[in-house]
Amino acid sequence: MNDLMYHEIFELFEKTEKRAEKINVLRQHSDRNLKEFLVAVFNPKVVFDVEIPEYKPSKEPAGLNILYLHNEVPRLYRFVAGHPRRAQGLTPEKQKRLLIPLLEALHKDEADLLVRAMKKDLRIPFLTPKLVKEAFPDIDLGD
Repeated sequence: MNDLMYHEIFELFEKTEKRAEKINVLRQHSDRNLKEFLVAVFNPKVVFDVEIPEYKPSKEPAGLNILYLHNEVPRLYRFVAGHPRRAQGLTPEKQKRLLIPLLEALHKDEADLLVRAMKKDLRIPFLTPKLVKEAFPDIDLGD
């Protein structure tokens, strides 16, 4: 597991100037879940079909929140259209009821990152499918 939360990894990524350094940040802090998160964002076949609900951002300081995005990535399938592990009767209303406590339990910056991921727009300069594929040639970005 990473010592850094995902929003901290991406802050480091943004602070580095050279492409090779950016790739190194991703590689240094990667694990299976970070790669899965990047696939969810950059693979066009992964479609989040949940309406982003109103939620109250956590006020807890980083590192003291109840949930961490790193641990929640394997459960994001609940919000992905057509995912084979997703329950048949998972209605849009039930999805929202699952997503609200998740967003409220994450650190506010991680919740924001997850929302941007679900919208397929992280808004992180230079973090592109091409760079991610260069950093991790083994992941499936749908190409």
